[in-house]
Amino acid sequence: MGVLRYRTASGELKFWSLKEIVQGKSINRVTHPVFVIFPIALYSGALVLDLLSRLSLAGAPLAATYAVLGAVIGALLSILTGFVDRSLMRPGSRIRAMATQHMVIQLTATAIFIANLVVRWSDRRVDKASVLWIILDVVGVATVIAGGDVGASMVFKMGHRVQAPGSDEAAPAEAQRS
Repeated sequence: MGVLRYRTASGELKFWSLKEIVQGKSINRVTHPVFVIFPIALYSGALVLDLLSRLSLAGAPLAATYAVLGAVIGALLSILTGFVDRSLMRPGSRIRAMATQHMVIQLTATAIFIANLVVRWSDRRVDKASVLWIILDVVGVATVIAGGDVGASMVFKMGHRVQAPGSDEAAPAEAQRS
């Protein structure tokens, strides 16, 4: 198996589809969890930096603003990989309903942080974060945590995208192991 191609049972080389690459099948890894760590860490970091700015940490509001920007970019990658994962779930199933709930919560969190970014952008070089920024940080981080809990339930309680030891779920049915 390669990053862009795989060998079928008949020996023919085939390209992975874009959907399979986004899912991480070409690297035998689930990609959504790889990307979700960025918005979680950067949104939380922005909150800490904004709080520290109230204690006179120089440059903290600017750093927090760029952390929010990075988190929004990371969220867009998480959203893309999450949409692909959700598209593979059977319509009407319990797991898809839970994925939809997770998606709505995380899209709400992303909207909160986009609003946060818009509100703070023009004043990003101030000495202290505004109270509004901190409120948006707290509400956004709480929303991310709530959505993350739903996502974790899909994995740890329902076993979504959990491979059995020794299985090679990434390879298409016609691909042979290499």
